[in-house]
Amino acid sequence: MTLDLADVRDRLVPLHRLHQVATLLNMPHLGGTALHGDTPQIKQQVALYAAIADWSWLSAQAAGRLGEPDGASEGTARFVYRVEYTDQYARGWCEAPGEQSDGAILAERAETVAQTVLTGYIAHLAEHREDYELWLVDSLSLRASVWHVDTAEAHRRRRLPNWPSSAHTFQKTNVPPHAVEIRTPVQIRQFMDQRISS
Repeated sequence: MTLDLADVRDRLVPLHRLHQVATLLNMPHLGGTALHGDTPQIKQQVALYAAIADWSWLSAQAAGRLGEPDGASEGTARFVYRVEYTDQYARGWCEAPGEQSDGAILAERAETVAQTVLTGYIAHLAEHREDYELWLVDSLSLRASVWHVDTAEAHRRRRLPNWPSSAHTFQKTNVPPHAVEIRTPVQIRQFMDQRISS
């Protein structure tokens, strides 16, 4: 579809039709002050279009899972994660090096993903210590941030809607992570020393 904004504006439907569309989509009752009768009609129209877009996207996700076996959809969800570092020379948190610093995973809880990912990343550093020797400073701290994809998507759809569902996208659009796990310099050194001695 290559319609520009002027074409779309010419195709906008009146407010009463939007309410009919919301009813047909079986949307839950819309609260929100932007949809009350004392709000200007244009603002109501904008709010309702946005609400229908969000609901339609979530409905498409739910419909896409109808064919999944019950065991696959129960209890597991898709999460994305990002591992970052900071040290005494860094300005805030920066993306950690290596392919293991971001990705997607199926799991039950965001907290479990954060713990597993961060432990796995530190284990990777210990096994490839020579490759990261210049980067592994004494003041190094690590952080894993995890987002539940479906929930995060619902929050960021209006901003950068064509960007992929990734930890980078959610961070860029200020969607707060659902779990964060941090390891201090002392914890990292202890873990790596244990891996080397074992």
